[in-house]
Amino acid sequence: MATYTTDAVSLLVYLVDALPREADRVFAEAEAGETVLQAPSTALAEVLYSVSRDKDVRGVTLTGTPEDARQALVGNGPVSIASVADEELIEYAQVGDQFSIHDGLIVASHRARDTDAIITTDDVIGDAGYRTTWK
Repeated sequence: MATYTTDAVSLLVYLVDALPREADRVFAEAEAGETVLQAPSTALAEVLYSVSRDKDVRGVTLTGTPEDARQALVGNGPVSIASVADEELIEYAQVGDQFSIHDGLIVASHRARDTDAIITTDDVIGDAGYRTTWK
């Protein structure tokens, strides 16, 4: 079964139902139980923070509570939490100087868990040679 690492942007865009075709296909497969989506706990924390601040995503203002978002993504949704543990920190120590802290933790989770690709809009990750999915 294919496994993907998701970043905060992909999760936020999913919440407002504005994913592009390729990313939407992967999320739909996860909703059907055909694919696994893993989000580092740090990415989920970013999403909850954004929701608590009524952030605008793709022209849509996020509504609801952080708990509503957590339920939509993890409780009743297609995403599983990839807690940041020692394995991720070992990987982060190797790549952290190449990325922002957020991107570095996404890449570290992807590497530690050997996922198939990262769902992200971030060209920096793709330009660094990591397989990404978005379009």
